[in-house]
Amino acid sequence: MAFQEDVGIYRGVGQVGHPASTSPIIAAAGGPGAFKAAPAGVSIATFVFRDAVDTSIVTNVAPTATSAPVGFIQNLGQAIIDYGQSASMLIRGGVEISPKVGGDFWVKATTVATVGQKVFASVTDGTIATGAVGETVAGHVETEWFVSHGAAVGDLIIISTWSKA
Repeated sequence: MAFQEDVGIYRGVGQVGHPASTSPIIAAAGGPGAFKAAPAGVSIATFVFRDAVDTSIVTNVAPTATSAPVGFIQNLGQAIIDYGQSASMLIRGGVEISPKVGGDFWVKATTVATVGQKVFASVTDGTIATGAVGETVAGHVETEWFVSHGAAVGDLIIISTWSKA
């Protein structure tokens, strides 16, 4: 396990996968036990897709290149840190989860993000890219989410279903 090497003097603006406002957060319909993480697990702060065989299982890998994601995985502290790890964003397989279909969340995008862009979900790992409305982003599908606070690659942005610009 690595030792802390530096200390910031300013507070961070948010944490990956946490709510970015007090706007309502809406979970995907289905009721208790409706969704469980795939055997390989599910990453927090990414989009998830229904499994092609068992629709109660969600995974970060889309069954087809055009599959729409079920929702976004909010950071509720449900990841398990294994022995020898200093951090984890992986929810273990079989754990009940609740994909979000509405809200405002802090995330990191794999592309530069500007206000008003659409959010795209990777079909191979559920990570987030941004682009113009109606644009095609290779290896990604367009979601119902928009960028409401932009930033450079690797910095925190806000994605939202409430704020379109």
